[in-house]
Amino acid sequence: MVPLRHPYRAAFLAWLVPGLGHFYQGRTGKGWLYAICILSLYLTGFLLGEGKIVYWRWVNPLNNPEKFCLYYLGQFFVGLPALPALIQGTIHYLAPDLNPLFWGFMAEPSQNVLNGLQPRLSKLVEIGTIYTTVAGLLNILAIYDAFEGPAYLDAENPGDATAIVSALSAGEAVKAGGSA
Repeated sequence: MVPLRHPYRAAFLAWLVPGLGHFYQGRTGKGWLYAICILSLYLTGFLLGEGKIVYWRWVNPLNNPEKFCLYYLGQFFVGLPALPALIQGTIHYLAPDLNPLFWGFMAEPSQNVLNGLQPRLSKLVEIGTIYTTVAGLLNILAIYDAFEGPAYLDAENPGDATAIVSALSAGEAVKAGGSA
């Protein structure tokens, strides 16, 4: 079993920036793997949608399902890269007359902008939305790995696991009770 440093802190860091929780625990190989794969998938999707596909709207999904940003629920789990959208959406909800922060970065685009993206980019916008959402969903697995650690075979004796692996590689049949 791999000793883990502060699993809750590692999980939070893994949410904040994909791979950061693994770096914190000293598992740099997994940290680089998660950081490169998840962030490049997110960035690719973000660029395909010209930065207009990651935004949050505070609406009740039961009262207004057409306006609810379901995909942002997945994008949120990328962490810090998707957080400005939540900040912009919250500011707009609390103070609708206030101008967006960060020069409108990740603020909800106007309907004219969204309608202008669709005919010009069509499928790229949809693919970008899926990429950014899947990146967030993949980071949920990375967060869980930072919290729980790697999967391992729970055996009473480390020799038991070695015996099972060598038996399987030799082609012997292993019965359900653990006896061969």
